[in-house]
Amino acid sequence: MYLDDAATASRAVAAGITTSRVLIDACIERYERREPALRAFAWFDAARARQLADAADRLVARREPLGHLHGVPVGIKDIIDTAGIPTEHGSRLFAGRVPDRDARLVTNLRTAGAVDVGKTVTAEFAFYAPGPTTNPHDPTRTPGGSSMGSAAAVAAGVIPAAVGTQTNGSIIRPAAFCGAVGFKPSFGRISRDGVLEFSASLDTVGGFARTVESAASLAAAMAGEPVASWWNGPRTDPPRLAAVRTSEWGLASDAMQARFQADVDRLATAGGAIEWPALPDGLDDAVRILGTIMRYEGARSVGRDALRRPELVSEVARRFFAEGVAIDEVTYRAALADRLKVAAVYAAWAERYDAILTPPTTGEAPGLETTGDPRFCTRWTLVGAPAITLPTGSGPSGLPLGLQLVGVPERDRDLLAAAAWAEAVLAVHR
Repeated sequence: MYLDDAATASRAVAAGITTSRVLIDACIERYERREPALRAFAWFDAARARQLADAADRLVARREPLGHLHGVPVGIKDIIDTAGIPTEHGSRLFAGRVPDRDARLVTNLRTAGAVDVGKTVTAEFAFYAPGPTTNPHDPTRTPGGSSMGSAAAVAAGVIPAAVGTQTNGSIIRPAAFCGAVGFKPSFGRISRDGVLEFSASLDTVGGFARTVESAASLAAAMAGEPVASWWNGPRTDPPRLAAVRTSEWGLASDAMQARFQADVDRLATAGGAIEWPALPDGLDDAVRILGTIMRYEGARSVGRDALRRPELVSEVARRFFAEGVAIDEVTYRAALADRLKVAAVYAAWAERYDAILTPPTTGEAPGLETTGDPRFCTRWTLVGAPAITLPTGSGPSGLPLGLQLVGVPERDRDLLAAAAWAEAVLAVHR
């Protein structure tokens, strides 16, 4: 089914093999069937989606130039502005908010021909308090956060691609929990104009898809760049890989540890020896550094509004913002300096590899009371490195487990090529 993969769908529409209207009708049918239990969308307009699809098909009929996601349905995380469409940041504080302009990435997606069918659920302020979305594999489990609606909708096959953001682990973790491909580009690669600011030093736009190629196509569309800037196909020769067990290795479940080792072994069998280097100095301090920066900046961005109307804000967010208010500027500036040092050390250490292999999560998705533990994402977010997770198997409860690949900042295309090679070797489970 073309709806299951964005890159394949766009080629089929451009070739006249299918139409955008066929894709949208299938998307709507799946939405109506899955949404009552999934609850992945904060806003969805079937009539509008059909109108946009028909307009896309008219361009094909007239043989107009087409973008590389032409006619493909996508979801937009509900912290990203869409003109005339509610963007409420997953919070009662912003209930009824309707922006009058599109975020730059939304404009770029539409230029690429994508059909934005709806706004996907986010955790409150794209932070921690869960939204209503459930895991597509088990409605009693979390899909992860904060990009929960985007990950769940893609993994459930409702849409082939969706936009997410990550400030700590908000793309990699839900992708791993739901069994989708989640890609967080290098920090700053995709514009955040029109995106809710939580932490200016950490917030990163990325997305979800069913394949590495489609994740690359989505990133290129959001950036307003040619696909070739992000994707040149999978490698034909084995990439240079390293595998790491961080200091939190013991907190990973037995199933996650076994899955990770099995994935590394299969990649080594296919491509040769994989190094197990020691991590460079400073990376183990990432949790403290990121926590300081995120608290300080969050308290002075969305936290300002939140603390003025505390009755509309979750207890966990109120507590987090209060902790941020208490951090002085000297401590914050020191954390920023530490971040730059750690990032430079990491970039120099990782330069000789195309990808670093590491677990994406501690294990299978936990219950609905939480969005999960981001600790296996924190280091790589702090240093601004691109990261991608692939679903590679299942745990004891039948829920997805995956493999995270981390690259060198600004070498996103190298990481994506390595990930596509690994995707083929591991025969990625979806």
